[in-house]
Amino acid sequence: MTRSLVLSVLIIATSFGSVRGQRRWERLPAPRDPQFYEPRNKLEDLDGRMETILIKGRTWVGTIRALNGTARVEALEIRDTAASARATGVIITIMATGGPPGDIRSLIDYEEIDPLVKAIDSAGKAGDSTTQLTHFEVRYRTRGDFEIMVFKQLSDNAIAAAIEGGFFDRSRLLLTLDELTKLRWMIVQAKEKIDEIK
Repeated sequence: MTRSLVLSVLIIATSFGSVRGQRRWERLPAPRDPQFYEPRNKLEDLDGRMETILIKGRTWVGTIRALNGTARVEALEIRDTAASARATGVIITIMATGGPPGDIRSLIDYEEIDPLVKAIDSAGKAGDSTTQLTHFEVRYRTRGDFEIMVFKQLSDNAIAAAIEGGFFDRSRLLLTLDELTKLRWMIVQAKEKIDEIK
């Protein structure tokens, strides 16, 4: 009698356990920590290293003041003293009003600078002949999720530009074409600063 009672209690307990295991919210994976994402370029790889001494050097090149915030451009060098590794490039920090709180940084490797500058030149030439449809948008994104856009606005058909950065939280800065040209000039100046220290 006691054995059958214990056996029936065990069967009932295990059936409740399997029903409980079916709740959806318990099957969802835990939120992922940013440190476990794969670095997308050399600067992110060095910047995310732990248990090593990193030496970071920066040179401020300029700041663009746009309609809804600012973007700061700096030349960047990161060195890992233990592994004798070094990476250089540009860091663009976007501070947009009305966007996510804090600064949004985009790291651009040295090898990505020339293609980015060429993309800015190509996008800056976009116009009504870009497509036969009434509105257009030209985009270019680096491996570190820095993105430039040139587009025809829906409201007044004017051609405008924007830059966007960030991985988890993205922030967009609205620019004129002249401001995009100034940003291009600052990126080129940052590359020249890096060339001076090679």
